[in-house]
Amino acid sequence: MQPTLIDTNVLIELFRSGIREIEGFTTSLNLIEFPKASQFDKLEVIIPSSEDYEFAFTISVKLLSIGKPIPCVDIILAAMAIRRKMRFSTYDRHFSTIELIYSDFQLDLKTK
Repeated sequence: MQPTLIDTNVLIELFRSGIREIEGFTTSLNLIEFPKASQFDKLEVIIPSSEDYEFAFTISVKLLSIGKPIPCVDIILAAMAIRRKMRFSTYDRHFSTIELIYSDFQLDLKTK
């Protein structure tokens, strides 16, 4: 099974629903945004590397060139998922913009 990088909004929904064990990955940026995510069992945390930040800059430039910028942290998360060949799970629709410029971005767009 392909590993999944889980966005903050998905972690919040899972936490609200009472779930405390999830297999997958999140980032240190997500934990800073939602510290309660540290209470999930089996959730692994990835710290962005300098290569992730460099790739995020490339993504940002491409998004700007097509007139569709998205928030900085979200670009970093997308860069981390793409570089690690991970599925990215989120409720945020603006991540679909990344698919316009990177066909290998594997978006798992949730609906409420």
